[in-house]
Amino acid sequence: MSPPNLLAVSESPAITDNRVLDQWEVPFGAWVEQMVRWVDLNLEWLLDIVRWPFSFLFRNFVDGPGHQPWWQITDMPWIAVCLLFFAVGTVFRNVRVGGLVAGLLALCGLLGGEYWEETALTVGMIVVAVLLCALIGIPVGIICGRSDGAWNAVRPVLDAMQVVHPFVYMLPIVFFFSIGLTPATMVTMVFALPPLIRLTNLGIRQVPADVVEASRAYGAPEWRVLADVQLPLARPAVMTGLNQTLLLSISMLGIAAIMGAGGLGLLVFRAIRNLDIEAGASSGLALYIVAVVLDRISQPESSDPENLLTRLRRAWAHRRDPESLLPQAEAVGTVAKTRGQPAPLCPQERRSLVAAAVGALVVVVAVFLPWGHDSGKISGHQRLVDTGRWEYVEVDPVGAPGEFEYQAAAANPLAGSSFNGFSASGGSFYGIGAFGFAALIIAAAGANLWRPGRGMRLFGSNGVFVMSVGVLAAAVAYLWSAPGPDNVAYRDGIGPWVALAGGALALVAAIQWLRKAPYSALTPLPAGVSLGKLGVAVAAVLLTVISGFAGWSFDSRTGAGIVPDPAVENQIEALRQQALEDPTIAAEIAQEISAISNAARRTGTVVIDGFVAHGSRYGYLTIGLAITGLGFTLPAAGVFGNDERRRRRWSAAVACIGVALMVVATAWIASLLRVADPQVTSGAGAFISLIAGVLLMASTAGVLAKFGRSQTYVPVDGQQTVP
Repeated sequence: MSPPNLLAVSESPAITDNRVLDQWEVPFGAWVEQMVRWVDLNLEWLLDIVRWPFSFLFRNFVDGPGHQPWWQITDMPWIAVCLLFFAVGTVFRNVRVGGLVAGLLALCGLLGGEYWEETALTVGMIVVAVLLCALIGIPVGIICGRSDGAWNAVRPVLDAMQVVHPFVYMLPIVFFFSIGLTPATMVTMVFALPPLIRLTNLGIRQVPADVVEASRAYGAPEWRVLADVQLPLARPAVMTGLNQTLLLSISMLGIAAIMGAGGLGLLVFRAIRNLDIEAGASSGLALYIVAVVLDRISQPESSDPENLLTRLRRAWAHRRDPESLLPQAEAVGTVAKTRGQPAPLCPQERRSLVAAAVGALVVVVAVFLPWGHDSGKISGHQRLVDTGRWEYVEVDPVGAPGEFEYQAAAANPLAGSSFNGFSASGGSFYGIGAFGFAALIIAAAGANLWRPGRGMRLFGSNGVFVMSVGVLAAAVAYLWSAPGPDNVAYRDGIGPWVALAGGALALVAAIQWLRKAPYSALTPLPAGVSLGKLGVAVAAVLLTVISGFAGWSFDSRTGAGIVPDPAVENQIEALRQQALEDPTIAAEIAQEISAISNAARRTGTVVIDGFVAHGSRYGYLTIGLAITGLGFTLPAAGVFGNDERRRRRWSAAVACIGVALMVVATAWIASLLRVADPQVTSGAGAFISLIAGVLLMASTAGVLAKFGRSQTYVPVDGQQTVP
């Protein structure tokens, strides 16, 4: 047998044949696999060192197994977490930011217990990721900024970290560290770390060379040059880098959820997989709130006007060149040899402030007066016991203890009762809202009478104007709503009428102060008609029309009592009289009454829109407010001229309409959340109306922010002047 022709077998394909690529295949993947397996087998001690800071932080401060110390964020009471972030926001930014982040976190908790737990876990995971990025990125950035050799070596690594998709390096990390919080945070750090290193390096390099040389010429050692000169001057760049790292960490929460990290990203992923619209919307809102909270705490002051979505988009677009996000240095002019202070109050302003405070005091008193008698008005839409026709009784105390249902009441259980503005069956959040606005008006009046123009912007003439309208909106909305469909016993109290009178007095005084207050534009307003403001106002009108036809409440209570119907009630009463007259047919009569009652019980979902006579009737009110806001927007947008003071006043009026819409919707939603029976929820109509109010309010924020109280200046010669 002749041997095979080896030359023929090993003959290579032509260079133009694609099969030649298989013969010259570079085994890069095999090399990487060999290195990964060798590290896994021989460097377990190194992997433990890498794992330790993550496991230590998560175990002791976020979500550790077994015994949980009280300072773990997932084990702390929700109110403690809100107070903690209020303190952090106040220390790192200001009181306004601290109050904002605390309020947003509280709103996130109101979505439900599950969402709060995942929110706390998400916050802990992001904080750990950013903290470790800072511990690594800032020192590396400093070294790169002071050494060209280090920067040339680190720069290609940063390029690879930003160019390579996270799914690529996610696989070896999962191989080394399995899945969970630790590997997910590692993947997040790989993606989010480069901007911090790049911006820290850039900040160090942008420190003027003459300043550095001057410090060295005075004999400062290098560590003093770094600590006292370079780092303070590079602080804006470092803070921008930290903020960009935070934003990119937030954008990685979806991949972290895939890696089993939990948090809000997991809820979003689960909602997508199950096509659960309700869970997806709630988890998306919670995720947005967390992003806003952390961004507001970490962002530089110069970027305050930018919204979160804009900042996220810019962070993603410039993830490979974050240096372009740094603000350009502006030329510093000569400092004027004058000092300014807000103009003092004139007598007319003082009288207006006193009158506004008196009106607010009347509102405060009104909240303690009766807002309703014999039944609940707003709560009657949501809780049958407040209608005066039903009572909540135990079905069978012996056979089924603890089971309750609504039954027709022999007598009105709330007869003779009166409810003030704070009571759930009285003013509820309408009264609470009126009280809150009145308290702010009193505080603003006191602050301006003491030190005019030096307090918060909310305490200015625009703010008092808006708050007085908020009081009126709360009182009007309460009186506007009709009692619930089953409510036959309710009577109005004197409280909302007194609050209405006090709010009207405060509003008149606020308008007088708005007209007399010497406010001027800090920067010129754009000339011409603002089509954007007009578009927002038109959109608000359309939204309120939609909200009117949408449901303001959804009642899914099954068998929650017999629907009030005089014919049915008369039929049942006639059958009872027959049973009394002829006891022999009592059993048959009882069965017939039971059948009639069951047929008349509530079934399905009862949807009440904004126009139903026995509903909230807020469809008419909100549409009227939105049309009024559109009318106010015309002069505010410059349709009738570009006089700055006139545009400011009309812009404040538009803001008042926005606040009124927000008060109407928010008070309805909050009052329902406070007392509603199970399976009774507020409808999308209230939410859409709330969005319309937010849009109107936001459309005026830019104009109102450009105005401040006029300044009096004291030049070098000591003579006061008022511009």
